[in-house]
Amino acid sequence: MSQSAKITAALGQLSLTHHDFAGISPEDLRAHWRALIKQAHPDRPENRDTPNAAAAINAAYDVLRIAVAKRHEKDPVMARYDRASIAPPWQPDKYAKNHRIYVESYRDVNFIKKRIWELSNQSDEIYTIDAFGKTSFEGRTRVYGSQAVFDEMAKAMLIWNANGSNPQLTRAILVSSAKDRHALYLIHADGKSLANNPIPLRYSPNAASPYDDKTFLSQLPTILDHIRDILAGRGAAVSA
Repeated sequence: MSQSAKITAALGQLSLTHHDFAGISPEDLRAHWRALIKQAHPDRPENRDTPNAAAAINAAYDVLRIAVAKRHEKDPVMARYDRASIAPPWQPDKYAKNHRIYVESYRDVNFIKKRIWELSNQSDEIYTIDAFGKTSFEGRTRVYGSQAVFDEMAKAMLIWNANGSNPQLTRAILVSSAKDRHALYLIHADGKSLANNPIPLRYSPNAASPYDDKTFLSQLPTILDHIRDILAGRGAAVSA
């Protein structure tokens, strides 16, 4: 299949999958459009034989954009939290402006927040969930949760990170509590759940987050390699 055909098929699938637009927001649609238009840029060598692909994508986006906008304007349920001055009880981010749940699955970050809050018996403890790829952190969200739902946190993050507008490979899931944000817990690594026995890790107290600790970032892949070998029975225990 040519690059142009792949792009056209992807855009067509977007329209087909969300023909009633129940599961997609204007922001989601724009993210899909940006990803597709980047693939179709005429300056890319693989697009030299399809110079009009970008124009076709822009035309299709204009049609879908209007339809999505109209659908959400008419739906009072979808707009409910957009107009709310007070965040719903499952929303830990006080500066968040969009509280909509577009689709009840872990592909929707607000559904993740609501579901984890419910499963943790409406906990008021804030956890940050971080997804780590090959060499860097690739996704982050915050939820009200508890250690009892670490496994569900990992499951939710894996699904969300793999199904966004820019899908990412997730090698590890780490969580931290707002009570001690420098204490990380590894709850999933290389396809294995560690939620019942999370592995404690720490990053520099001088860093605002693990994203900002370059030493920790550079060492984490090696730490994960060691943990993988230990779980497979190929290595001795190491302290992180």
